[in-house]
Amino acid sequence: MDLDTLGILLGVVLPIYPMLFVIHQKIGKYDEIVEEFKKLRTEHESYKERYHGT
Repeated sequence: MDLDTLGILLGVVLPIYPMLFVIHQKIGKYDEIVEEFKKLRTEHESYKERYHGT
């Protein structure tokens, strides 16, 4: 990779890097919420089975 190509690549990537970092953080938070929801749903199903007997 020559110096001009590297300069163009960095010129394109560096301005959008903070936005990509924020998106990465939001995806991580979303994954945590989904995992918590799955845990609560499983817990709810176990309580429902005990209460209703199904």
